Amino acid sequence: MPRIRNEIPHLERRRGKYYIVWWVSGKRHRLSTGTEDEALARQALADFERMQEKQPLKMLMSDAFARYLESRRGKVSALQRLQEAVVPLEKAMSHLRVDQIEQRIWDQYVVTRVRKPRKGEEGPVSVSPGTLRREFNVLRATMRRVWKDGFLLRPPEIEPPRDSAPRDRFLSKEEARRLLDVCETQHVRTFMAIALFTGARKGSILALTWDRVHWKTGLIDFQEPDRPITNKRRAVVPMTRILREELEKAQSTANGPYVVQWHGKPVPTGLRWSFAKACARAGLTWKPTPHHIKHSVASWFAMDRVPIDQAADWLATDPLTLRRVYRKFDPSYLRSIADGFEL
Repeated sequence: MPRIRNEIPHLERRRGKYYIVWWVSGKRHRLSTGTEDEALARQALADFERMQEKQPLKMLMSDAFARYLESRRGKVSALQRLQEAVVPLEKAMSHLRVDQIEQRIWDQYVVTRVRKPRKGEEGPVSVSPGTLRREFNVLRATMRRVWKDGFLLRPPEIEPPRDSAPRDRFLSKEEARRLLDVCETQHVRTFMAIALFTGARKGSILALTWDRVHWKTGLIDFQEPDRPITNKRRAVVPMTRILREELEKAQSTANGPYVVQWHGKPVPTGLRWSFAKACARAGLTWKPTPHHIKHSVASWFAMDRVPIDQAADWLATDPLTLRRVYRKFDPSYLRSIADGFEL
């Protein structure tokens, strides 16, 4: 009976010393460790295996994406968004080696990156600049992870896609009032009220628990106690009179710890379907998403000439972002220049 061949790197003793033996394409290779000490030989074998693993030609992008996602597990609150961004990247690049990623590969990806057409659209549709930017950031982070782990000499230099133009469309206050009035179920109305009167992000609202609604001080603390502080900051916001009334009504029928709940359970995946139905009942002529509410609140603040620092603290948003995106909604901030400008 033929002896089973051990093709993975292993130690063999030869002429009093230990050798590392491995096979490549059916050919046997042997490398001396230069020692008779088994412990030192095992250390040499571990070093050899690590060097073999870090040969760029051995790592595919499919493995690189998996390593990156695993490295972010437990460190980011929105791991699912990273996983969603990896899906099209992996479909296009999983067969490539990490050392083959370059500008040409990314340019090909941009040209061929399309989504399924929605109702009324014909044929495949190019994805939005925002989607491309998010996927580019994931690809760049993956390549930097590969580089830091020693699988590449340097990460590839790839030009990022251009930023998309800031949103111009936002809810008017009249549309916002109609939207709140047509909410039929308590959990949707509570979500809508908190969003409209605080400008908080959807995830912050859905994670809010009653112990962080402080009735005595009139404050809502959106920061979860065990949640790491990230770039997407969460604010402590005072309740307006109307919001307090809405929350008191919601608490009177609550049967669980979450402020926005359905039969005592949290709503983990958002309210996209319920939100769309509410927009239709409100007679809106366009289709906003929950994120448009935060954008709308920021726009209202700009038009009401709320100071940038106060708006930034209320919305937990970088003041630079508010200046760059929302200053245009203040119709009077350049008026003094126009009044004094003459030829």
